[in-house]
This record gives sequence, C-alpha cells and structure tokens, in this order.
Amino acid sequence: MIRSRLSRHQLLTVLFCTISLGGCANSLPFFSEMMPDSAPMITGSIFAPAATLSTELNSADWEKANQALGTALRPENIHEPVQWENKTTAARGNFRPIGIAFLQEGDLCRAFSAQIVIENVVRPAMQGTACRSGASEWKISEVKQLVKQG
Repeated sequence: MIRSRLSRHQLLTVLFCTISLGGCANSLPFFSEMMPDSAPMITGSIFAPAATLSTELNSADWEKANQALGTALRPENIHEPVQWENKTTAARGNFRPIGIAFLQEGDLCRAFSAQIVIENVVRPAMQGTACRSGASEWKISEVKQLVKQG
C-alpha cells in the first residue's frame, strides 16, 4: 500500500536515510580492533602536569612562592631576586629571573633560578622555566636541581 504511493526513487531515499541514521546508534568495533592495545592513546586534550619546586611545599607555601614567582618574572625585572616567606610554616625562598622572556608554543616564558629553605634546611638550588598565556598566572613548565661541582 505504501509502495504504491511512493516512487521507486523516494522509496530508496527513505530506505537509505533510515539505514544511515540507524548506524549512529550502533557501535561497531571495526576500528578499535585495528588499534594495538599496547600503545596508549594520545590526544590533544590531555596535558602533562606542571612541574613543581618541591613536594615539601604545602598549598599555603606555594601561594606565597607563586606570588614571588610572578613578581620575579615580570619583563621589567632584569635580574633582582624576589623573596617569599610563609611565617606559619617557616618555609621561605627566592626566585631570580634569568635572561629575557621568550615565546614558546604561543606562551610567554622565562627562565629562573630558585632557592628554597624548609625547616631551616637549605634545599639544593634549582633552575627552571615558567610560562603563561595572556594575563594568566605563571606556571612552572620545567625545573631541575643544580648540582654543585667539587
């Protein structure tokens, strides 16, 4: 009955649309079976965690340190160290900018050196790089301990 009302072209169009849209509800494993299970999938939406100065710094320490880092890395600061201290935990330290700011993958970056004192023990000096996008806060992208020679 329906067939007599629809032309052959219209019937094929309806059939094609029904099959095409029905495929959206199914999950076929064709492509997933071709992917090897041993390699992790890498996407652009997963970011590596930011580097940290020390796992011994708590959030209050880092808040003080981060303010000093932002001040130290301002473009107008040529090489002056910026001190920070958390009087509650007695953690303290300083950041000294190194060189001039540069662009890396569209972010403004700058190298720095850092010194941290926790529980009156001076930790090894560190050197790293921090970056920021636009007016956002500086985020440490890499940091390493400097090894004394001798």
